[in-house]
Amino acid sequence: MERISDNAHLAAPSSPPTLKRKRSDSALPSPPLSANDRHGIQTLERAVNVLSTAATALSQVTLLYQSDHKARDGLVKAVDLLVRINQGGGKLVICGVGKSGLVAMKLVATMKSLGLATSFLHAAEAVHGDLGDIRPNDAVLFISYSGRTAELLGLLEHMPPSIPILAITSHILPADCALLSARSSSILLPAPIHELEEESFGVCAPTTSTTVAIAVGDMLALTAAEALHDGKTKDIFRKNHPGGAIGSQCPGIGRDYEGKSCTKKAKGPISPS
Repeated sequence: MERISDNAHLAAPSSPPTLKRKRSDSALPSPPLSANDRHGIQTLERAVNVLSTAATALSQVTLLYQSDHKARDGLVKAVDLLVRINQGGGKLVICGVGKSGLVAMKLVATMKSLGLATSFLHAAEAVHGDLGDIRPNDAVLFISYSGRTAELLGLLEHMPPSIPILAITSHILPADCALLSARSSSILLPAPIHELEEESFGVCAPTTSTTVAIAVGDMLALTAAEALHDGKTKDIFRKNHPGGAIGSQCPGIGRDYEGKSCTKKAKGPISPS
């Protein structure tokens, strides 16, 4: 009889046969989009449509300020007001909520770097004490596409009639804007768009409207800064922006910027940060 090893009972049981799953075609990873395939072409068409729509909107608002005497008059009055309140020790208080609030904060940052006294006021915080930021020599700029944002309308009754009111809205006439209709001396800076975002992109997310609002705000900031500083805007900007790639071009400019020029050449495009 064949002798069975004493260790036979310790041997590991044989493993069951492994069943290999057949890979289905649906499990294969999708190939990357190509500019030549159907999905890639559709993606590019949607993307370019966004840029084209923004460009058209900016072109239309440019024509407005070139040809419409009321829009042009509003800009001239707004620039004159900003110069006067800065020379008088006041500031521009810019107010908005939502995406318009973010546009307002961007405009505040731009104006500060250009040497224009300004601050941001959030409409919700305003009625909880931040109205104290508005002083007798100040002016208030509202940013609202609709011109009838409830949080902004609620602030008007708490602002003295002596405070000048400006607004960047989609309206062409101040009388059509709820934020301005109650004050005859208010100033409108029109920022309309040629078609609603829902028509352009199928969703009413603020996109084209905020692009135009930013552009109109930048127009106001740069024009007012040049009027206030009388040709020294570049020097003041360098003084106020010593950081980043821009500041690195002129080290020490913050100590003595009058008449100093930037002689160090940048190796590439200067970052705005």
